Amino acid sequence: MKRLGLVVVLLLGGASAARADSDVYVSKPPLGNADLQAAGQYCDQRLGSVKNGTVTSPQYIKCMLSRGWCFQRTIRQRTWIDPDTGDTCHDVLGGAGSSCGNLF
Repeated sequence: MKRLGLVVVLLLGGASAARADSDVYVSKPPLGNADLQAAGQYCDQRLGSVKNGTVTSPQYIKCMLSRGWCFQRTIRQRTWIDPDTGDTCHDVLGGAGSSCGNLF
């Protein structure tokens, strides 16, 4: 039985405190993180980076598939900036609470 490599990657074109969407791709046979990053950069250059809060386009998914990565899902995490502290906050416990800090 062949294994699937599961890797979560932020394909957002840069790190930003309020960006929290993660696209999940799998490869068969399993490929490494460097391969995933290279595929993401290739597709970003051809089609533009996937914007936070938007649906990953079919063209982008097809581009990643052509590089050996099959799209599984997008994990969305609601984040916001606390106006008093400037810390990034996110929901915890299914939205029943929140956690703030720039180190998560």
